[in-house]
Amino acid sequence: MDMFVLVGLLALVSGLLAVIAGTVWWPVPSGGPAPEHDDRVRELWPAGWPHEAPDRPFTVIEARQALRRHRPCNVDRCARKSAATKALAAAGYSELEWA
Repeated sequence: MDMFVLVGLLALVSGLLAVIAGTVWWPVPSGGPAPEHDDRVRELWPAGWPHEAPDRPFTVIEARQALRRHRPCNVDRCARKSAATKALAAAGYSELEWA
């Protein structure tokens, strides 16, 4: 009986690792840039994933969300966090009001 439990747990862990590896390292299709209204773009990356600067200036709400998502990032190394900080500073918010 113990051997069946061990084999079952091994199969479960292997399956979970395969799912995690598939979601993390799945290749992103490169068919060129998709139009802005295309919903498939949202399915490729989770919101706030890239550390590159945004294509357009952040709104106040987007800047706060970006700062929350990129809290561990350094402002000098993360262009998205830097853009969010500049957007909130331009809107007149102090550092204490950012989060």
